[in-house]
Amino acid sequence: MRSETFLSMYRVLEGMLERKYAGENGSSSVVMRYLSDPESEPVRAQLDLCRELRNLLTHNADPAGGPVAEPSKAMVDALYAIIDYVERPKPALLYATPGERVLRAHAGDPALEVMRRMEKHGFSHVPVVGKGGVEGVFGMRCVFSYVLEHGGVGKDTRVRDFGPLLEIRRKGGGERYEFLPASATYPDVRAAFESAGERDSRLAAVFITQSGRMDEPLLGMLTPWDVLGRH
Repeated sequence: MRSETFLSMYRVLEGMLERKYAGENGSSSVVMRYLSDPESEPVRAQLDLCRELRNLLTHNADPAGGPVAEPSKAMVDALYAIIDYVERPKPALLYATPGERVLRAHAGDPALEVMRRMEKHGFSHVPVVGKGGVEGVFGMRCVFSYVLEHGGVGKDTRVRDFGPLLEIRRKGGGERYEFLPASATYPDVRAAFESAGERDSRLAAVFITQSGRMDEPLLGMLTPWDVLGRH
């Protein structure tokens, strides 16, 4: 019967997710945990439908003791597709803000104008982009350091005037930025954000370029919220 196949494959899915979340504390089922994981977004609607059907089949029976419903072939196929999706590592770009939509700055931009855009959209840092790719990061920390040194940011102050404060690998900046290639997976990015960094430093963003180099066009950007903040 198709219902038996469906329930059997659902148990296979649960086993895969139990291994995925092994060692993590949580009171909800592994399927519910995966539904709240940003990784599940492309299959979330279908998985939730499968979950509801599974509960219907498991907790109810007709007068003769048989299943109250028979899953359609489309539902069984959807469950197989979900299992296949869970098995394969997901590309990091699937969760990134696409490069063309990333709020960015250029060296010649008025700093106050960039700061107003950041305030409006709720960003604490934006990449400084030029012909050679990502040339630096303009963030609130570098603004703070600049104000302490120069007394303020004037209407004629340009992004380039922040000089070394824009450097991506600036020591003592309090924030770090990493570049990963387009082949990077969701687990790669998640591991980067979860790993311990330098003392008094945190990974603030991951930039995706074709080969993971700074001198290439920006394909996408991820913050901790994109991979850690939605659980």
